[in-house]
Amino acid sequence: YIPLETMEDLEIGKINRILYLNEKYIVWDGLTNMVFIFNDDGTYYSKIDAIGNGPGEYAQIIDIAINKYDGTIKILDAMQKKIVTFDKEGQFVGETKLPVSPTPQHFCQVNREKYAFDFQRCSYEKEWQYNLSINSEELSEPIREFLPYDKALNVCFSPRITLQDVNGEIIFIPLYSSTIYTVGPLDVKPRYVFDFGDKWVSQDFIDIEWTDPVEFMNKLEAVNFVYYFNSLESGSHIYAEFVYKENKYHLVIDKETDHLVLQQETEAHKCPYAERPMCCVGNQFIIPLTPSEYNSMIGEDVVQLPEDNNPVLMFATFKNF
Repeated sequence: YIPLETMEDLEIGKINRILYLNEKYIVWDGLTNMVFIFNDDGTYYSKIDAIGNGPGEYAQIIDIAINKYDGTIKILDAMQKKIVTFDKEGQFVGETKLPVSPTPQHFCQVNREKYAFDFQRCSYEKEWQYNLSINSEELSEPIREFLPYDKALNVCFSPRITLQDVNGEIIFIPLYSSTIYTVGPLDVKPRYVFDFGDKWVSQDFIDIEWTDPVEFMNKLEAVNFVYYFNSLESGSHIYAEFVYKENKYHLVIDKETDHLVLQQETEAHKCPYAERPMCCVGNQFIIPLTPSEYNSMIGEDVVQLPEDNNPVLMFATFKNF
């Protein structure tokens, strides 16, 4: 467990994403619309707080990424359609305007020159109707496009983490896909498939022109489909979760032995924390805990954290089967 340092004017509201590079944890706080950087031991290092509508500022963070070659942190701003770059001290480095609307929803660095952009089936322009694009940061030529679609969606819900770096390999989970892909600078290849048979969402359901998100969610819960599927991969294990008939399931696969464990979350097997794994470092899954969740897990004989403390990062590994 690593408690994140709590200081005046340093209160994390809701962790949306965690990234790790060069002994630093980069934490995107969706509630304050800021990014906090912590050292390996959880002590505060710096923050990115440049909310605004001018040069060097961002209005709405929709995703973050790291340039692992120079250590800079990149913020994808959906409202201003740009990528704003900061150094690890939180100082502005530069920005790139994106020549496409709507903007990508997620992105990740592939190599020194290329980034993968996830567009989430939201473009009505034929030339951008691809789930994934691999280009320079500026989305300039040549543009490589993969996994095309015929119809943009008005309402959609994606896995929380669609692009992730696992030991230098970029992994992509497309919207409404049970196939996981490996992304390279020149191609996108199937990595593995989760086969849910006829329990997987049908193309007819996907193509319905939904306009009301609440109606969509209610209908999704009523049909006989797996939904809210999400997967995260460490060096040794694959973790996935999904909902089926209002029941949540957890799935763990040992990558060395292919052994699979599937467990329905019941009162007897309920996770003692609300959040799920958000990041992997080596073979460890990183899960943020509230102070109360942390206190209940460590027991009363260990020093308890104040309720107003920042979250705690829990590092979890799965046993080999």
